[in-house]
Amino acid sequence: MDANVLIMAGGTGGHVFPALACAREFQARGYKVHWLGTPRGIENELVPQAGLTLHLINVTGLRGKGRLSLLKAPFMLLKALMQARKVVRQVKPVCVVGFGGYVTGPGGLAAKLAGVPLIIHEQNAVAGTANRSLASFASRVCEAFPNTFAASSKRRTTGNPVRVELFLETPRQALAG
Repeated sequence: MDANVLIMAGGTGGHVFPALACAREFQARGYKVHWLGTPRGIENELVPQAGLTLHLINVTGLRGKGRLSLLKAPFMLLKALMQARKVVRQVKPVCVVGFGGYVTGPGGLAAKLAGVPLIIHEQNAVAGTANRSLASFASRVCEAFPNTFAASSKRRTTGNPVRVELFLETPRQALAG
């Protein structure tokens, strides 16, 4: 299959590890997986190690950064949106899957503007800012815990994707080396 999927996740392992598990499943089904991340997150190490194409946009959080950062925020977000739109045009994904983190906001909006189906997945019982903002126009809203999002025909409680490596050995086997 020649179809591309764009996964968006960044910042912490809580977003990146479930997204990597999902990426492997897409690959197993024949899709080429591209990743949208930020220059400062853990994805910079893990995504290339997984053999995936990593695209970077510049976006950071806004909380606790002071008033000057809040004044600059609209310009930073607009720039990040333009960078994300460029990646979406370049990759031409059949769908975009967001797992949270700062990168998911501009990337999800870029997918919507391009008419690409957007799927979001929330790993926590309380939805993060990006996923909460994107839920209203996402094609599918996946949640690890029931009722993280309001009832909707788009909502599915899926649990968290888990890496297959966690099932390869028992803890005793792993510790034995």
